[in-house]
Amino acid sequence: MSETANPEIIEVSPDCREQICCDGLLPALSQERVWLAGVSHLRTHYRIERRFTDVHCFLITLGGEGEVRIGDRMERLPRGEWALIPAGEPLCYGLPEKRLPEPRLSEDPSSEMDSRWDLLWILLHKDSPWDAFASHPRLGCTSQQATLLRTLENLYAEQERHQDPLLSALLVEQLGFYLRRLLQKGEGQKRGERLALRLELRLKEAMTECWDISRMAGALHLSERQLYRLCQQHFSLAPMALLQRLRLQRAALLLASRSESVKEVARLCGFKNEYHFSTAFKRQHGLAPSHYRSQHHPGFRAEQG
Repeated sequence: MSETANPEIIEVSPDCREQICCDGLLPALSQERVWLAGVSHLRTHYRIERRFTDVHCFLITLGGEGEVRIGDRMERLPRGEWALIPAGEPLCYGLPEKRLPEPRLSEDPSSEMDSRWDLLWILLHKDSPWDAFASHPRLGCTSQQATLLRTLENLYAEQERHQDPLLSALLVEQLGFYLRRLLQKGEGQKRGERLALRLELRLKEAMTECWDISRMAGALHLSERQLYRLCQQHFSLAPMALLQRLRLQRAALLLASRSESVKEVARLCGFKNEYHFSTAFKRQHGLAPSHYRSQHHPGFRAEQG
């Protein structure tokens, strides 16, 4: 995490440990527009400061306590609390500076010297759907940090084994889903951003169902005109074009990680007609589904070789 652009201050003590997943080793991360993700066990001293960050930075505390700059002040980040720092904002976070405590007879003196921060972090590309959550620095709290941690630990294990691209792809999708749900529930989010996320989640969860403009609007309790304006503002797409993009993104992921027929992939992504699916997929990705699979699925590449 200390290798991102625009470094100003990087101070890491030798007893800090990190496990990092990157899109270079896990290409499925790019489907969710994630650059890097990891778990850090920070001890003794750790501090990162940059004039600005070129990615959105999500931090959530698993144990101990850290601090992060929000606006013009440093905020403590205890267990279960999270921060989202948008791209372009100043970035400053680390272990809190030690202060000499007042003597307290009821406490173990050794605990005063224990400086630690167990941290899960995710770096998200800007100019992506994550922008909808990152209009300003945000703080929030959740009880679901263990769910994110399990997913990321499993993803790191898959990165080390290089054995199951299907499982990696599903874990990445799961990671994106959990993070979106967490951010959706975060305080301070504007109504339009919440509605945009709610629509995206609903479409992804029920991709095989028959959606139309009326049903999408009804799911959000909006008029069709309001729905169209929402999609244009947050996705730069009309509602049905958004659905098409999400279906084709899912199709690309399945073709690169699973062995079902093209017809079955089309069905799993909500396309009723294989010909329509193939035409739309080629228009979006520049390749027919079968050719895309032969270039991106490890098993099919091996067969060609």
